[in-house]
Amino acid sequence: MSNKNKRQTKIIRSSLRISTIEGSWWAVMYGSVETYLGAFFEILKYSSFQISVLTTLPFFIGSLFQNYVNKFYHFFKSRKILVVGLKIFQSLLIPTIYLIGVKIDNFFFFLSIICIYFIIAISQLSPWTSWMGYLVPSRLRGRYFGNRSQIIRIFMLVSSLFAGVILNSSSKSDPLLGFGIIFSIGIIANLGSAYYIYSQYEPDYEDIEEESKKINLSDNEFKFLKKFITYDSLSEFSFSISGPLMMVYWLRDLSFDYIELALLINVSQLIGLFSLRYWGKKIDQFGSNITIRWTSLSIALFPILWIIIYFTPIYMRLPLSIIIASVASLMFSGRALAMDNRLYEHMVGKSMIQLTSKRIFYRGLFIFLGGFVGGMLTKVNFPISNVMNSSSSKLHAVFLFSALIRFAVWLIFLRNSKLKV
Repeated sequence: MSNKNKRQTKIIRSSLRISTIEGSWWAVMYGSVETYLGAFFEILKYSSFQISVLTTLPFFIGSLFQNYVNKFYHFFKSRKILVVGLKIFQSLLIPTIYLIGVKIDNFFFFLSIICIYFIIAISQLSPWTSWMGYLVPSRLRGRYFGNRSQIIRIFMLVSSLFAGVILNSSSKSDPLLGFGIIFSIGIIANLGSAYYIYSQYEPDYEDIEEESKKINLSDNEFKFLKKFITYDSLSEFSFSISGPLMMVYWLRDLSFDYIELALLINVSQLIGLFSLRYWGKKIDQFGSNITIRWTSLSIALFPILWIIIYFTPIYMRLPLSIIIASVASLMFSGRALAMDNRLYEHMVGKSMIQLTSKRIFYRGLFIFLGGFVGGMLTKVNFPISNVMNSSSSKLHAVFLFSALIRFAVWLIFLRNSKLKV
């Protein structure tokens, strides 16, 4: 190996370590801010339908702008400049969200700011994915991202639990003060993430093949990637029917307080957290598709289990919820790692920004559609309303519909081992 290649290998290894540090700072921001956005919407007294819109529409709007990310990349000719700039802008939007939510009682104005926030946040994904796809050797991707994700989840867990304690301690005196504190922590952490992104090695603009012309997924060379994106989008549709309403369900129907909510969110992450190294090794060993197939089947069951929780004795709700959420975290962690690895396999190192943007666009579209459908179902009166309170019966109908769609997507794409996404 030449001295030049040795130096570059050393720089890349150092950058991969820095990336883990950067991700840990990002995790603190996510655990302090984005984990509790749903609770923030709840404290602002928005309805279930409004919360569904606030949780899903911004992802859709953010995904619409992904086609412009590649153009900005070719304009700046640097992933580093693009991502760092977006992170700084994102940090400025966090206090904006808080102040507008607290001071201005206008749902549509607030929704617009949330949309801008997610446009900026989501636009970082494509250039970052392309960047890391170059730095991480294909034979080690499962292991590297598994290890990196595990460390990041630890910081996410600690920050989210700490934020939950802050919210719980201020819930009776001034709950909005608690959100102000955790959002401030998020601003500092996101700026820390930007600093470490800036410290990473970035390959020269000419070193990575990124087409400037528009890519069409209908082209024959992308037929397998098109199937993957179709499955991914329909899966996200099925998840987001009920997903945005989980925070509402836990707070309103299962009557958890903030400290119980923090325990549920964070303790359940431990199993998923410590499984990531295992998932990474198994994905490298057996391939992504087997992991995707069996975790997706398990995930289809969870909405039904959440319905059952409602009918258990009150003293059993929290421990049973933690068990269900823990197993869900295990399955979602393995599936997410396998899906990201599968995307790299489909892209084979070419046009990563555009192809990742395509995935993000369709995911965002179907996340919004799923959330919209779920939100609309909460406005329908169901016959079982006379058996339990109206709010619970509506959410149970949403959960049941979500489970049916999840099973249907699994049957279409993954019902036998010969089918691959």
